[in-house]
Amino acid sequence: MTENIIVEVSNYRSSPKKVSIKAYCNEKKTLPSSVIISLEQYESAGLTQSLTQLINNSSNQILIDKCKLLLNYIASGATIRMNCYSK
Repeated sequence: MTENIIVEVSNYRSSPKKVSIKAYCNEKKTLPSSVIISLEQYESAGLTQSLTQLINNSSNQILIDKCKLLLNYIASGATIRMNCYSK
């Protein structure tokens, strides 16, 4: 199943200083794993480290579960699509 999953990193449209990380399956069917992080954090730590930091620093269980799901997709070989532009 992971060969059909795409993890996409893109600019968050409401703020140029944030990025959105989402997972899709089968032609843009969104999976329940969308996370928003700051562009600065993403640029300094990278994708997997940013998600790991959110897991370790958050008290929101839903956010933690979404980050774990995204990391699981990445670890399972999902395609990563970068659609993100710097400041």
